[in-house]
Amino acid sequence: MRKEFLFGKKWFFENFIPGEKSLYTWCTAFQKKIYSGKSKFQKIEIFDTEKFGRILTLDGFTQLSTKHEFIYHEMLVHPAFFYNSNPKKVLIIGGGDGGVLREVVKHKSVEEIIMADIDKKVINISKKYFPSVSDRSFQDKRLKLFIVDALNFVKKYKDYFDVVINDLTDPGGCSYDLWSRKFYSDISRALKKDGVAIFQTAYLNEIFAKKNRNKIKNVFRYFKIHKAHVSCFPFDEHSFSVVSKTIDFNKINYKKIERKYKKLQIKTKYYSPEIHFASAVLPKYLKDIL
Repeated sequence: MRKEFLFGKKWFFENFIPGEKSLYTWCTAFQKKIYSGKSKFQKIEIFDTEKFGRILTLDGFTQLSTKHEFIYHEMLVHPAFFYNSNPKKVLIIGGGDGGVLREVVKHKSVEEIIMADIDKKVINISKKYFPSVSDRSFQDKRLKLFIVDALNFVKKYKDYFDVVINDLTDPGGCSYDLWSRKFYSDISRALKKDGVAIFQTAYLNEIFAKKNRNKIKNVFRYFKIHKAHVSCFPFDEHSFSVVSKTIDFNKINYKKIERKYKKLQIKTKYYSPEIHFASAVLPKYLKDIL
């Protein structure tokens, strides 16, 4: 029986369905609920925990923890940027907490950053309660922020972006329609011929994640999975799917990534040329499954 108060502590529980008939629950003790409220689109809660630091949840699902968010955000940005030779125009879809934006602004070649997020309240709440996540990146002069539904917004662009970063909540609520082959086709249309897109594609072994990675594969010629363990997402390793219409990722070698990393002198805590390649290595059983 689930209890919100156990062993003298308060607990946050998260339930989700990784498979068609399976149910997974994890929980963490929290010291204090910092915020609880609703936007037009979703319920927003913030907890202070000992193990994960401060965590943000939307509709009961964990979005980030201050102790581990750098792993997720660095892996959702830098692989795409290092596959692209000279990214100048960038689109961020979602990403209201500002973590992806923080990593994007580190790249000095970027001239324009367009960010499309449907929920202004998540952005404002994140600025207030998670200032270290965005780290003042919302003040960057290259940013153009649009509070819109990305579903129709992306259709305005053709052959425009060098990099597209898809940082959505898992399918449900206001993000459900953005996990579709039609939306992936619109992203392909918005990308330049030699552009790169990267998607957060949830856990490696979730049923819906597998299905959506297959949808992405069917739209783009080149596809590659990178993975990382993010402790506040405890079910499995998290996957990041990189795609392009013309860039064969397997032809980009370690020395090329290393040279670019040293030249740009970008400060990262998790991502490195070694991690870039190690994160794309899958054991045989996963290759067979995926």
